[in-house]
Amino acid sequence: MTLYIIRRLVQVIPTMLGIFTVLFILAYLMPGDPVRSVLGEEYKRLSPEVVEGVREQLGLNDPFLVRYVKFLGQMARLDLGKSFILKQDVWDIIGYRLPRTLQLMAGGMFVALIIGLPAGIIAAEKQYTWIDHVLMVIALLGVSMPVFWLALLGQMLFTQDKYGIALFPVAGYEQGSLIHMVLPSLILGTNLSATIARVTRSSMLEVRGMDFITTARAKGLPYRVVLLRHQLRNALIPIITVVALDIGYLLGGSIVTETIFNWPGLGRAIVPAIQRQDTPVILGILVFGAFLFVVINLLTDLIYALVNPRIRYA
Repeated sequence: MTLYIIRRLVQVIPTMLGIFTVLFILAYLMPGDPVRSVLGEEYKRLSPEVVEGVREQLGLNDPFLVRYVKFLGQMARLDLGKSFILKQDVWDIIGYRLPRTLQLMAGGMFVALIIGLPAGIIAAEKQYTWIDHVLMVIALLGVSMPVFWLALLGQMLFTQDKYGIALFPVAGYEQGSLIHMVLPSLILGTNLSATIARVTRSSMLEVRGMDFITTARAKGLPYRVVLLRHQLRNALIPIITVVALDIGYLLGGSIVTETIFNWPGLGRAIVPAIQRQDTPVILGILVFGAFLFVVINLLTDLIYALVNPRIRYA
């Protein structure tokens, strides 16, 4: 297992290098002038020499290859740089906002699992009945609806009395209170639950026709034991894969959700950074997100071996 982990980490290096390169090129080609955002209203008042001095100080006059090599050197030292605007280390910005994003992601994944898994299992057990058709139609609608539309709809229906019921605050964080967390988590989780339900149904149906399930039933094992211990456990590999991929989706979906619900996570940091051309913050958050996703994929491979003892890594 240890050798497998080391080998996977070595394999990750070219992948991360490719990600760094693509992100840097996109940031380099981003239109606009970061110096305008750094200087603000002073930009038009200052002389061209002073503006050029600021641009030189920020390293924006360096050729592409020089800036790229400096960027790779920073990544090798785990240095994400300092914000042009906030004058803070990007690591400090991530450290402050990451727990809030993880809190929202955990809430969204919890909602997705408690809705998606039971719905998929029930649909599989009631195959071709009206229950199966209704659940899959709902799942199809859930997959089709974008997060921003669900968020606005949720705010209209559950935060005021004019068109709905005032159950939750319209936005805000309030030290991560549960009442403020419920609606954003529901919005994030509802979309993901549809995908999990469809994959769970398909995987459960595939396992149900296998010989060992027939044997377990022939032995007279209780229905619940056959369903959960034998059928569901052997159907978990595709479900775990989808859940791991959905974590990446949660990182992206949280940007929209945090913006709409004014949740102080990474999404609320990267959107203003894009608007103000704060390149270190943009690159830092995206690089960290890519690394986090790679780590999640590695952990997913290890979970496979825990769920299915037949899987072994040399």
